[in-house]
Amino acid sequence: MRGRVSVEVAKRVLSGLGYRVVEESIPIVVKGEEVGEADLIVEDEEGRRYAVEVKAGKLSVSGVRQAKVNAKILGLEPMVVARGYADEAARALAEELGVRVVCLADLIAISETDLYLVVKAAVEEVLCEFLLSLRALKEEEVMRTLEAIAESDSFSDAASKLGISVGELGRILGSLRRDNVLPPISGYKSLRAFAAALVTLKRLLEVRKIP
Repeated sequence: MRGRVSVEVAKRVLSGLGYRVVEESIPIVVKGEEVGEADLIVEDEEGRRYAVEVKAGKLSVSGVRQAKVNAKILGLEPMVVARGYADEAARALAEELGVRVVCLADLIAISETDLYLVVKAAVEEVLCEFLLSLRALKEEEVMRTLEAIAESDSFSDAASKLGISVGELGRILGSLRRDNVLPPISGYKSLRAFAAALVTLKRLLEVRKIP
């Protein structure tokens, strides 16, 4: 739970600094094997993308090395969000390896209770978005799109199931967001989870109607 809270806080802090969250929970794969995961991918105002490691505590030397290696595998710039450095060795290594470090201690003073409230607010926001999306349950074409997303591992897989191009799927999703049927979700993994929740709810409601 603490790690999830840290990621949510990091997203808000980075957004406030002008970064755009592009994706979350990115698997790091080497020769077909998953060897780790980056917490976030963010993009700055100039279009540079960073693989972000979020630390619940302070950044150590090993954390600096991990961030550098993970970013290199992903072909991105390295960044760490942490509550400062564990020691001067970690600071020196980060500077030497070009790892950008965002120190939460320099930006916010927040207790665990405050962190809980931040996440609570985020959860409430998600629930409101979910409630707004419930009207999609009555739209057959919308549900067909959501079912394809829920059952696919990527945009291309979902588009293939629907018999349309990835570009066309993107246009459909854009229209659904403008109509507040879908919230502004970042990353396919989150979109798939949201779609799966709506599809599951629809199926449960259909089961309840069976005499």
